[in-house]
Amino acid sequence: MMTISVRADFKPFKALLDGFSERRHSTTIAIALTKTAQIAQKEVINEIRTAFDRPTRWALNSTRLVPATKDKLVAHVWLKDRKGEAASNPAAYMYPQVLGGRRDRKAYETALLRAGVLRSNEFTVPAEGSALDAYGNVPVGVIRQILSQLKAAETSAGYTANKTASVRSRRAVSKAGTYFVPRPGSGLPRGIYARKRVGAQWQTRMVLKIVMGKPHYQRKLPLFTIAQRVADRELQRQYDIAYEASLGRLQARNAAQSR
Repeated sequence: MMTISVRADFKPFKALLDGFSERRHSTTIAIALTKTAQIAQKEVINEIRTAFDRPTRWALNSTRLVPATKDKLVAHVWLKDRKGEAASNPAAYMYPQVLGGRRDRKAYETALLRAGVLRSNEFTVPAEGSALDAYGNVPVGVIRQILSQLKAAETSAGYTANKTASVRSRRAVSKAGTYFVPRPGSGLPRGIYARKRVGAQWQTRMVLKIVMGKPHYQRKLPLFTIAQRVADRELQRQYDIAYEASLGRLQARNAAQSR
């Protein structure tokens, strides 16, 4: 797993003159490293707020910090491990934002693939002009309606309400409109459309654009740059603070023992 770390190799001459043990000096360095990493983590979170349009609380909580110890003088700031998580997990979403590259398939895309709506090399992106939720995504309710009407809901974990002939279903379709994928030769670009009656007319609009290959993310979160900037600015200062605090405790202990 890739990590970002702040490292230091402080010369122990000053500590030795002040009577620091190797253990005390290592602990002081570990505190400085951890404090610096905590500041870097806060600045990364602030950058998420700036770089992304209305980020979710999951995105804001997507970083993790591993503190340094006296035996391992490395502090890590990185993204939460994706092991065992769905590819659509918001923390996993942050990886391509940091590294760039292509995103994984989302859960609803997997459902559409299994239902035969998408081909093996197809993915979706919000169509231009689509109504998005507060976090910049196609609303969950719309995704559920699409899955239901395209007979893909049964393959989507936690949602099995496929379209039926019930009064409730017909009422929902009448209100939301009918979702469909155009047949080849229709003249419409490939995508998932909503068709709805407005007054005496029918209106058709694309909701999700179907694209070939995984959508590509540009790097939006310069995590490495932020961490290096914070390390250059804070590490020595945090070491000085930790050193003075540790020296004060040592001197107080020595004074108490000499009484």
